[in-house]
Amino acid sequence: MQDEKLPGDDTKQADEASDARAGRQMSLGAVIVTAFLILGKVMGYAKEMVLSSLGATRATDAYKIAYNSVIMMIYTKVEKLLRPTYLPEFVKVRREEGEPAAWQLAGVMTGFQFLLLSVLAGLCVVFARPILLFAGPGLADSPEDLARGIVMLRIMAPALLLFSLSVMPELTLHSYKKFTLPAVAEAAFRTGVVLSFIALTALLWPGRPPDAIYAIAYAVLIGGCLRFLVQIPGLRDKVGMFRIGANILRNRGAITIFRLMPPVVLGLVFSAIRTLADSRFGSEIGEGVYTCLDFARKVPDLLLQTLPLAVSFVVYPFLSEWALRGEKDKMAEALVKTTRAMAFIFIPAGVALMIVSLPVIRLMFQHGDFSPESAELSALGVYWYSPGLVFYSLDAAINHWYFAFKDTATPNIAGAAFAVLHVLIGYAGVYHLGASTRAKLSWIAAALTVSKSGKVALLYALIRKRLGYIDGRAAIAFALKLAACTALMGLVMWQTESYSSPLLQAWEPPAGGVKLKALLNMGGNSLVGVVVFLAAAGLARIEEISIVRDAARKLTGKIAGKLGRRSG
Repeated sequence: MQDEKLPGDDTKQADEASDARAGRQMSLGAVIVTAFLILGKVMGYAKEMVLSSLGATRATDAYKIAYNSVIMMIYTKVEKLLRPTYLPEFVKVRREEGEPAAWQLAGVMTGFQFLLLSVLAGLCVVFARPILLFAGPGLADSPEDLARGIVMLRIMAPALLLFSLSVMPELTLHSYKKFTLPAVAEAAFRTGVVLSFIALTALLWPGRPPDAIYAIAYAVLIGGCLRFLVQIPGLRDKVGMFRIGANILRNRGAITIFRLMPPVVLGLVFSAIRTLADSRFGSEIGEGVYTCLDFARKVPDLLLQTLPLAVSFVVYPFLSEWALRGEKDKMAEALVKTTRAMAFIFIPAGVALMIVSLPVIRLMFQHGDFSPESAELSALGVYWYSPGLVFYSLDAAINHWYFAFKDTATPNIAGAAFAVLHVLIGYAGVYHLGASTRAKLSWIAAALTVSKSGKVALLYALIRKRLGYIDGRAAIAFALKLAACTALMGLVMWQTESYSSPLLQAWEPPAGGVKLKALLNMGGNSLVGVVVFLAAAGLARIEEISIVRDAARKLTGKIAGKLGRRSG
């Protein structure tokens, strides 16, 4: 008699087949997710460009504090709480106990999350004034703008519920290695926000009076609906197994999840303290300073919230499976490849961004009431954020290696410790070391670079003992070659900037002068940097350059083939 297969058992052949597809799935998934994330970021920056036309004022400070330091802070903390705890357990339960048990776990966690977030959204409505004053005490200097901020926070409070509930279908789809719909949902959110913002402003507040700032709050609410609803069709074939509930004590998987949560909560609390500290420091330096700092952070985020985020999303389900099967060599290989790819892209990108920080800000945000002085403040923030670009790109990824081992303590304790360092650096810089507005803003930006870099370096050192073999000599050789190529690129770009910037400043174009000059400055200098870096990497025989070369050859081959067929 043939042995009956237990629910959730996977045969060795199925595991081998899954591993054989892993590389292609991860590559394809990363490309698809990156494409939609880029679309989402482009629309997000379109929103910021429209918002920047209102100027760097207390009104925009009020919106950004309500949105960044309350709504998005809570949403991102919920996502960061569930990603390391829910996804590995869902994968484990589905593998060992079967689909119905896994979906029972999803229903229990969704019900509990709904109850908790309903309470938090209600608190944001009832206590909007003290929450805003705590996050941005400088708003008290402008009672009218504080009142607008209170209204905006109350408008956006339901979006908090929608944003956070959208995390559950996102993580569940990722566990099935379905990455497209969550990426589409994020793009739909950002696209919905910018289109709604423009439409509501034109229809309800023509001429952009001070109350036009309310349009962005309503747009966020519309975007939250889109982010949640777009993902639901991806799970339609599983709806029959889904039963919402909230009794976590009767579900073993839920109990396991909550046992993993305390270290994550610790890390999130300190991360929230860091976010609130930045908003308090920025709002107390002066009017519009926090807005300038936020615009500065948007520039590196444009790079970080595309490819690095996509890679961390795509690799995580595979890591969870490999950890369950004890295949540490595959986890080590994935870590080396991920780290090398991120370093190859973001170390030179960080150096380049330091050099072109001012033209980037001028191109993106300097129009309307956003003054040249505000642009220079934002560019200074970009300059000090940029050295940590490679560490920011690796932050989410390295955490996932720990989470795959169901170790939520190590990365979150490290994060909490370095968040304290961030706050201490920012406090010392703003209240003791910084003598001017520029210096104080620089200290806040540098605090993030120092703290994130230290945290990521520590986590890499600690994870080494848990993984399979890693060739240390090859890693050192790669680092030295990359450092030399980046140094050469930076030197050439600096010389090019020193020569071209005075010429562009003296040139008087007929129209659109500021943005045209910024585009030529940034585009020309960046092109020089890319050519020099890739040429140097090719001469140094860095392995990653062959990947770029092969991809370019395949792309040009496809284009040439299509053109040939058409001409024939």
